[in-house]
Amino acid sequence: MTFLERQLEDPVRFKRMKRWFYAGLAALALGEVAAPFLWYPEHGHFSFEDFPAWGSLYGLVSCVVIIVVSKLLGKLWLIRRETYYDS
Repeated sequence: MTFLERQLEDPVRFKRMKRWFYAGLAALALGEVAAPFLWYPEHGHFSFEDFPAWGSLYGLVSCVVIIVVSKLLGKLWLIRRETYYDS
Protein backbone atom coordinates (compact mmCIF):
# COMPACT_ATOMS: atom_id res chain seq x y z
CA MET A 1 0.00 0.00 0.00
CA THR A 2 1.46 3.32 -1.04
CA PHE A 3 1.55 6.47 1.04
CA LEU A 4 -1.28 8.13 -0.90
CA GLU A 5 -3.51 5.06 -0.67
CA ARG A 6 -2.94 4.97 3.09
CA GLN A 7 -3.85 8.66 3.36
CA LEU A 8 -7.00 8.29 1.27
CA GLU A 9 -8.23 5.10 2.96
CA ASP A 10 -8.34 6.56 6.46
CA PRO A 11 -11.44 8.78 6.83
CA VAL A 12 -9.85 11.05 9.44
CA ARG A 13 -6.77 11.68 7.31
CA PHE A 14 -8.90 12.15 4.20
CA LYS A 15 -11.06 14.73 5.98
CA ARG A 16 -7.91 16.54 7.13
CA MET A 17 -6.45 16.53 3.61
CA LYS A 18 -9.73 17.84 2.21
CA ARG A 19 -9.83 20.61 4.82
CA TRP A 20 -6.26 21.69 3.98
CA PHE A 21 -7.04 21.56 0.26
CA TYR A 22 -10.05 23.86 0.65
CA ALA A 23 -8.08 26.16 2.93
CA GLY A 24 -5.38 26.40 0.27
CA LEU A 25 -7.94 27.20 -2.40
CA ALA A 26 -9.46 29.90 -0.20
CA ALA A 27 -6.00 31.37 0.46
CA LEU A 28 -5.28 31.48 -3.29
CA ALA A 29 -8.61 33.18 -3.98
CA LEU A 30 -8.02 35.77 -1.26
CA GLY A 31 -4.50 36.32 -2.53
CA GLU A 32 -5.74 36.97 -6.03
CA VAL A 33 -8.28 39.47 -4.75
CA ALA A 34 -5.72 41.24 -2.54
CA ALA A 35 -2.74 41.18 -4.92
CA PRO A 36 -3.84 44.02 -7.22
CA PHE A 37 -4.30 46.31 -4.22
CA LEU A 38 -0.94 45.46 -2.67
CA TRP A 39 1.62 44.84 -5.42
CA TYR A 40 0.62 45.78 -8.92
CA PRO A 41 -2.22 48.25 -9.21
CA GLU A 42 -2.88 47.86 -12.94
CA HIS A 43 -5.75 49.50 -14.70
CA GLY A 44 -7.66 47.69 -17.40
CA HIS A 45 -8.86 49.04 -20.70
CA PHE A 46 -12.47 48.71 -19.58
CA SER A 47 -14.05 49.50 -16.21
CA PHE A 48 -15.06 45.89 -15.46
CA GLU A 49 -11.43 44.73 -15.79
CA ASP A 50 -10.61 46.58 -12.55
CA PHE A 51 -12.87 44.22 -10.60
CA PRO A 52 -10.78 42.02 -8.26
CA ALA A 53 -10.19 38.51 -9.63
CA TRP A 54 -11.82 39.43 -12.94
CA GLY A 55 -9.65 37.00 -14.90
CA SER A 56 -10.54 34.05 -12.70
CA LEU A 57 -14.24 34.80 -12.74
CA TYR A 58 -14.21 35.29 -16.50
CA GLY A 59 -12.36 31.99 -16.96
CA LEU A 60 -14.77 30.13 -14.68
CA VAL A 61 -17.85 31.48 -16.42
CA SER A 62 -16.30 30.77 -19.84
CA CYS A 63 -15.58 27.16 -18.94
CA VAL A 64 -19.10 26.65 -17.59
CA VAL A 65 -20.58 28.13 -20.79
CA ILE A 66 -18.40 25.89 -22.96
CA ILE A 67 -19.49 22.79 -21.02
CA VAL A 68 -23.19 23.70 -21.11
CA VAL A 69 -23.16 24.55 -24.82
CA SER A 70 -21.26 21.37 -25.72
CA LYS A 71 -23.70 19.22 -23.73
CA LEU A 72 -26.62 20.99 -25.38
CA LEU A 73 -25.11 20.45 -28.84
CA GLY A 74 -24.56 16.80 -28.03
CA LYS A 75 -28.15 16.29 -26.97
CA LEU A 76 -29.79 18.27 -29.75
CA TRP A 77 -27.55 17.60 -32.73
CA LEU A 78 -25.23 14.63 -32.23
CA ILE A 79 -27.32 12.01 -30.43
CA ARG A 80 -29.48 9.87 -32.71
CA ARG A 81 -32.43 7.60 -31.95
CA GLU A 82 -31.64 4.01 -31.02
CA THR A 83 -33.26 2.83 -34.24
CA TYR A 84 -31.38 5.32 -36.44
CA TYR A 85 -29.14 2.71 -38.09
CA ASP A 86 -31.82 0.00 -38.36
CA SER A 87 -33.27 -0.51 -41.81
